[in-house]
Amino acid sequence: MYQARLNNVLSYDLSFYRFKNGKLNVSKLARCSGLSRGFLEKELWKKGL
Repeated sequence: MYQARLNNVLSYDLSFYRFKNGKLNVSKLARCSGLSRGFLEKELWKKGL
């Protein structure tokens, strides 16, 4: 379930979740997806984002 939700979020344009300096805004990604910030950080690190 979490993996499907994560893949769904990552299929969107990631520029919506980026700061102006280009870094990924994990907190905003977590709020919009309904997943925890810790889970997202771990999974994004695995994917190299």
